[in-house]
Amino acid sequence: MTGAKKVLLASSLLLSPIALVLGLCILFVAAVAGGAAEHEDEAGGAPGPAHGVPAKVDGVNPLMLAAYGNAADRIRTLRPKCRGMRWSVIAGIGKVESNHAGGRQISPRGDITPRILGPRLDGSGVGGNTTAFKDTDGGRWDGDATSERAVGPMQFLPSTWEGASGQDGNNDGTKNPHNAFDAALGTAAYLCGTSKSDLSDDAQMRRAILRYNHSAAYADDVSGYIRQYDQLAPATSDNTAVGGRAGDVIQAALAKQGTPYVWGGGNAHGATGGGFDCSGLLVYAFYKGAHISLPRTSQAMRGAGEAVSRSDLRPGDIVVINNDGNWGHVGLYVGGGNMVHAPRPGKTVETVPLTKGYWTQFDWDIRRVL
Repeated sequence: MTGAKKVLLASSLLLSPIALVLGLCILFVAAVAGGAAEHEDEAGGAPGPAHGVPAKVDGVNPLMLAAYGNAADRIRTLRPKCRGMRWSVIAGIGKVESNHAGGRQISPRGDITPRILGPRLDGSGVGGNTTAFKDTDGGRWDGDATSERAVGPMQFLPSTWEGASGQDGNNDGTKNPHNAFDAALGTAAYLCGTSKSDLSDDAQMRRAILRYNHSAAYADDVSGYIRQYDQLAPATSDNTAVGGRAGDVIQAALAKQGTPYVWGGGNAHGATGGGFDCSGLLVYAFYKGAHISLPRTSQAMRGAGEAVSRSDLRPGDIVVINNDGNWGHVGLYVGGGNMVHAPRPGKTVETVPLTKGYWTQFDWDIRRVL
């Protein structure tokens, strides 16, 4: 979306008996709140790996790859009428627009330096633009208080970014087109639009790409990269080798990846209110996979089964994590150093590293019930 190709984008576009009863109610609510704790997993850093994304793609910075996967996961909640979005679609745009932020530094939070700026759209003909676009952001995003420039790794015009496309992909409270996670989620939102769509359909996909940049050559290039990326195998963990009841429980949980986090959501029969919280996911997975009824909260799960050490961790184990001072989070170890969990509001059920990185800093209580 450089030069004249930005033209259409420029115009487009959350104790008495009574006292005893009340006390028990309060304790129950507190326990559920703790089990569904709105913890800040990987706070201040990049979102965790997304489902279906390769472990590595040649020529793509790992943080850009994570941003593409995170956006593909989150768009299911952000644009529920949109089907068929996947990391490869966003990556196809990123490849053509900036070669995946090639030559830039990307911080763990996703901030890109130096900033990526397109040519000044002043109608001079530089970069192929022949139509002048006056400044709309006071130079906030493009450093130009006179004319517009496309910005960031996905090359948004400031006027487009300030509309419905601008997104906060790394949950830091800021919508920044120069951030890999924000820009990738913005691209997913723009391609999906707000009406019903299915990007697994080639015709609908092409129309979406042409909305992003009304150029047949551009659509051909992006589509070609999408097809290439679609052929790459997603990352796997060793849970595929897990059999028996543990394997059944793991597969039940993994099948819910992409389901929205809902506070207090989930029971033995599935999602409630449209999703799961961390403990609700495990209640469902253990009942579905092994007909085991777990306690409803993460705190109560600390009494399930038998305690094991970190050194003895094996697939199918419950990992209760004291990340909030109240043992407020729980996940299911799936093998390969990863766990599947329901993170927090605004995210979906996902698989993330457990035995390295963010989660290792907290105390764990590992319970084996299988």
